[in-house]
Amino acid sequence: MKYFLIQIFLFCFIFINGFSQQTFYTHIHDFNEHNPMDMLIKPNGNMLFCSFYRSDDTSWSSVWELDLSGEIINEWTFTNTSEEFLRCCSMSLVNNQIYLFGFGQINEQGNVEEFVSMRKFDLQLNEVDKFEYNLTGMPNSRPFPVSVIYRDSSFHALTAVQYEVFNSTVAYFNISLSGNQFYSAFLPPSSGQKLYPFDFYLVDGSNNLHTMVYDYHHLLGVPGVYTEFDSAMNIISQIPLPDQPFMDFGILKDSDTTFFALQNSVQIQQFNSVVSKFDFQGNILNQFTYECPHDSASWIAYRKALDFLPDGNLIFCTTKNIDYYPGVQLEPTQIRFFKLTPDLELIWQKFLFGDDGNYRVWSIKAHTDGGIVVTGTFSQTPPLSGAMEIFFMKTDSEGLLTHIGDDEQHIKTTEAILYPTPASNFVIVDFSLLYKTATLQLTDLAGRTVFEQALTSNYQQVDISGVPAGAYVYRIYNSKGLEESGKMMVE
Repeated sequence: MKYFLIQIFLFCFIFINGFSQQTFYTHIHDFNEHNPMDMLIKPNGNMLFCSFYRSDDTSWSSVWELDLSGEIINEWTFTNTSEEFLRCCSMSLVNNQIYLFGFGQINEQGNVEEFVSMRKFDLQLNEVDKFEYNLTGMPNSRPFPVSVIYRDSSFHALTAVQYEVFNSTVAYFNISLSGNQFYSAFLPPSSGQKLYPFDFYLVDGSNNLHTMVYDYHHLLGVPGVYTEFDSAMNIISQIPLPDQPFMDFGILKDSDTTFFALQNSVQIQQFNSVVSKFDFQGNILNQFTYECPHDSASWIAYRKALDFLPDGNLIFCTTKNIDYYPGVQLEPTQIRFFKLTPDLELIWQKFLFGDDGNYRVWSIKAHTDGGIVVTGTFSQTPPLSGAMEIFFMKTDSEGLLTHIGDDEQHIKTTEAILYPTPASNFVIVDFSLLYKTATLQLTDLAGRTVFEQALTSNYQQVDISGVPAGAYVYRIYNSKGLEESGKMMVE
């Protein structure tokens, strides 16, 4: 009987976890330019994503609900008009109600009013109510709520405020669940600081805002600065980020005395991605750096690049191979996952990529089932238009896609990649930072090994000029557990 009960338990455990670890890749092929701003997870495991986007002269804001299989089951869309404008920025789920925050604008007979917008929905995305909030004492300003936290029965909204061309400051709104504006404040332009906020968190028992901001004046010598504000937006302390920081920035609470700061680090012709663990005295306790090769660039997820997983570890996400010079993206990109301990030691690294695609990650979030939820944009490389189509993705707890449905992008995750293919004189082999060495092996279709070389770097160019033209199977492996293979062509 005991053995029978154990078998039932194991079956239920495998079934529940197998079901909860469903993966998918869902792509909206609409030829529009998307900005996927936020996501949240409902108690039943369904996921909500919001974006503002445009095509030609028309723009929209949308919220989509996806089930665990990646199917879109609910959608709400607002289309802008000459009279009313909405740009959604952030979402919250409280007491079975969904709250969508954004930048709003109303034009009544030439009188333009700009405000923070809050729209309230039920769980089926039926709009229930809407509210508008002005920043008292700051006329002719455009407020963008970049991040919203619900705590102590009210919303705390960190807001970027554009008050002139290329001039911005930081504002704070405190709003009740019923829609009343309790309080608002802003850092006045007369402060001598010109800051643009990216993210924030709150410490238990305090209303101070712990933020990551871009400092236009570089008053501390660098553009990326941790800044603590009180609720009246007085600056309490500021800490410059190390290693030549550059946009975008992020912040994640670790404890009431430590936090994680995220940044891009700019070296000479090299953009790296960095997570640092700080205390409030500005000491770096630990740091993880993804050093991108010199001929490429790595960029942290635009909106949210770091989150805690249910097991207490961290998931960090970047986009690799972004052209570091402004202009047209000609080469395909890859999305990189890094699973890190709370002390920022690497547990594993995974690459996500597709066929000839410019994939850009915007946000990453840990699902309650242990999986990893990602949203971002996709365009062709080289681009055929200005479209940046939106995609939604969920991997399992190991960062792998076990099922993606019927989407034609053929996206996948792996620990190692080889490109280009077809190849002629050389290939690039890129494998996880978890491993120090590996071996590249090429076999022909008859199973004969025609080429083999030891790899001593995670990113290495390999000369294959002596390999005859034809179709081959490549294998990238080592004795530590790395094992990846695929097909390639040599011309």
